[in-house]
Amino acid sequence: MHVQVSVNNRRVDLVLRRPEVLNAMDFGVFDALSSAVDEIASTDGTRVVVVSGEGRSFSSGIDTSTFGELMGTPSERIERAQAPFRKLAALPIPTIAKVQGHALGAGLQLALACDVRIVAEDASVGLLEGKYGIIPDLGGTQRLPLLVGPGWAKKMIWLAERIDGATAGRIGLAEVVVPANELDAAVDGLADRIAAAPPLAARQAKQLVDLAGTVPHAAGMDEEARAQLGLLSSNDFGESISAFIEGRDPDYKGD
Repeated sequence: MHVQVSVNNRRVDLVLRRPEVLNAMDFGVFDALSSAVDEIASTDGTRVVVVSGEGRSFSSGIDTSTFGELMGTPSERIERAQAPFRKLAALPIPTIAKVQGHALGAGLQLALACDVRIVAEDASVGLLEGKYGIIPDLGGTQRLPLLVGPGWAKKMIWLAERIDGATAGRIGLAEVVVPANELDAAVDGLADRIAAAPPLAARQAKQLVDLAGTVPHAAGMDEEARAQLGLLSSNDFGESISAFIEGRDPDYKGD
């Protein structure tokens, strides 16, 4: 089993499990990731997803044995490889990438498909596809510039440049950077806080932030108003008011 999904109350962990090759990805992994995200999407009660790699690496990227893969046309192979990245980015549930060791090529693009990246300061991250005369085609050219700006994105892609976790934090690629021995605690802490947040509002916020810049500003404001009207009539909103009045922590049910 190269990809494992485990449910722990309101948190789901999606773990790459090929530590012997630093969690390199082949088409079997792409297919398993796609199925895993489908499973997560259908799991009731999930409030946060943590994506990680077993062992000392998040993922070293594409398994170069896939370069000789002859099943299907090039277009079909790209579509097959892109599928889990598209699905992960489209999940309505907040997602966290836990990055240690390496996040290279497809590995970094998997982290980019998550909402938040928590990165060990000594990690090595980069998009290496340019070394082979190709481009990062699993979302790298589209998601990286949204985080770091077009200049850094072009430079990293053109030069197949690796940067460390500290630099990733400085340029906006990583939202949280911690020493490697503090990575588990940082991820657990953020996941617990997101899981305790009102889930309807968290999902709406994710959808609206992802919408920003893809529609005219006025249309985005209209969508904000629509979402807020729904939230104001939710049981979660009523629970927040009751908890405030009663001086207790709210217990959100997601309805």
